[in-house]
Amino acid sequence: MNKGQRWLRYFYLRFIRLRATPSEISLGFALGIFWGMFPLPGLQMAIAVLSAALIRGNKFAAAAGTWFSNPLTTLPLTAFNFHVGQVVLGSQISDFPIKDVRSLSNVMQLGKKFLVSYLLGCLIVGCGSGVLSYFLSLPIILAIQKRTLARRIKKKHR
Repeated sequence: MNKGQRWLRYFYLRFIRLRATPSEISLGFALGIFWGMFPLPGLQMAIAVLSAALIRGNKFAAAAGTWFSNPLTTLPLTAFNFHVGQVVLGSQISDFPIKDVRSLSNVMQLGKKFLVSYLLGCLIVGCGSGVLSYFLSLPIILAIQKRTLARRIKKKHR
């Protein structure tokens, strides 16, 4: 097993062995997904963990949820969030300047109209994604914890 596989296995096992209720884990994950939709590189994880601590969500699951937003998904998420914001506001910037969205300072230079559309889209997509991820992850976490408990009981009675 190479270093990358060991790292993934470690985090998988850590996630599986979380000592929290399924609701706390799902809440933490949903918070991570929510904050992952915002253009806060480097701060997403810290804000997600802090918000999970404040409302008793699982902090590790919150950190893991922010990983949805990564270098591969940043541009598509930015474009989608911006589009959602434009649709809701009824505004339209004819050409989406995708090449200019490489850094937060470039985004700031695109103007208030872009920023308002983008942040509104982030809020809407973040809320929807967070709620959806909570309800999708809850039965999965329940099943994983049930299976893990059954394995422990079976192992104990050997």
